[in-house]
Amino acid sequence: MKKNNLAKFMIFALIVSIFSCDADDQAEVLNDRDTAGALVVVNATTNSSILGNPEPGVDLADAEVSITNAYLNMTVKLTSGSLADIANVQIVKSYNGGQESVAAESTTLPLSLVIDNIDDLLAGTGVTESDLRIGGVLALRTKITQTDGNVYYYNNSMGNYNLIVNCSSDLAGNYSNPNMPFVCGVGTDPVVVTQESPGRYLVSSMPTYSFGAGNCISWYMIDTCGTLTYDGGDLEDNNYSGAGGTGIVNADGSFTFTNFLIDAGSGLNYSIETTYTPVP
Repeated sequence: MKKNNLAKFMIFALIVSIFSCDADDQAEVLNDRDTAGALVVVNATTNSSILGNPEPGVDLADAEVSITNAYLNMTVKLTSGSLADIANVQIVKSYNGGQESVAAESTTLPLSLVIDNIDDLLAGTGVTESDLRIGGVLALRTKITQTDGNVYYYNNSMGNYNLIVNCSSDLAGNYSNPNMPFVCGVGTDPVVVTQESPGRYLVSSMPTYSFGAGNCISWYMIDTCGTLTYDGGDLEDNNYSGAGGTGIVNADGSFTFTNFLIDAGSGLNYSIETTYTPVP
């Protein structure tokens, strides 16, 4: 199986860096307390989401969305370092990379932000509910101004949270699937699907394939209005590359997904389509 150690190193490097507002300035390393000062983490509640129903009979890319849920509850916390050289901390928002607006600010951490309606979520971004489309992204970014006037944004892995416009999704639960490895869900042991955030799920095992006895391969999928896409998991966490897949949610509440893995050892390619049926 192919491994991508370079990619893992680059991801690690991103996790410990922030980017200056000046495009000509290179990333500052947060461990350098003289230039960055603080490491932060963003947490959001699982019900933080923008959900709605797309206009029927229109391609998703063009369909207006009637919002049914708009809620955000997030907190920026200091994990290490000091705010001694930081004059101001802001949570800024923008939709699809557009106009930026300040959603909250403070001179101390933690900094919490709770918004419970779509108008306030979009305020200052230059867009309204009628502009929203499925897959659009309202990005919440942590921005700091240092006492010397320098301004920085934390990177996506550390200081940011995205609200993705999506349809309502309810796939969490237990499923049967006859193609699970014996140690991962055959017989009385169900396949467990857990909601990690609105529309994003963790599936407890890949079908037919495992790391060995007792070592199931869990993976993530995203449900976008009934269309499912692979979103990483244990394979990537263990340096494997070439995994992916797509699927659909069926009318009876089951879902069908095709997992694949390029070069699954000895030059073989792994690919299987299988259906997950809800366990009553």
